[in-house]
Amino acid sequence: MSTRENLITAAKELLWERGYEAMSPRAVQERSGAGQGSFYHHFAGKAELATTALNEVADEMRETFNAALHSDKPSLERVRDYLKQPREALRGCRLGRMAQEEVLSQEGLRHPISSYFLYTQQEIAAALKQAQNEGSLSESIDTTNIATMLVAVVQGGYVLARALQDPQQMDQAIDGALTLLDTIERR
Repeated sequence: MSTRENLITAAKELLWERGYEAMSPRAVQERSGAGQGSFYHHFAGKAELATTALNEVADEMRETFNAALHSDKPSLERVRDYLKQPREALRGCRLGRMAQEEVLSQEGLRHPISSYFLYTQQEIAAALKQAQNEGSLSESIDTTNIATMLVAVVQGGYVLARALQDPQQMDQAIDGALTLLDTIERR
């Protein structure tokens, strides 16, 4: 791996562990094994490095999401697969945990986070709309609202799990969402 890649990898790890505000250039340098000169050779500063790292995280999360939601399975089963994906509940969402930080006030840092969540909502809404077209969901269901709720359930599961230090909170949130899908599915 190149020095630049090591810096980005270290930033991704530290952002997940500590968040943006607590991630220092010094910590990134120590984690990556790069010196201060190398850090500033590749990045103008902490914000530029974090933006690059968050964009990579968003891409990685999109790949995982797409693997679940874009298969040959029926639409509702694909949504269920997204909900059932393994998650490190006590660590929090790699992007969602940034939502409570100053990072959202900076467009460059906010963009990878907001674009990932908008993408996720839109893709779930599209899968639910396809389920309506397949006849497995009522036409009266607002697919955008349900998609937004499902993303919120996952993020809320992270918050509860972390706040209570209990990964079962995530499991219960997901089970609730799956129960809702079962309830609104036409059989």
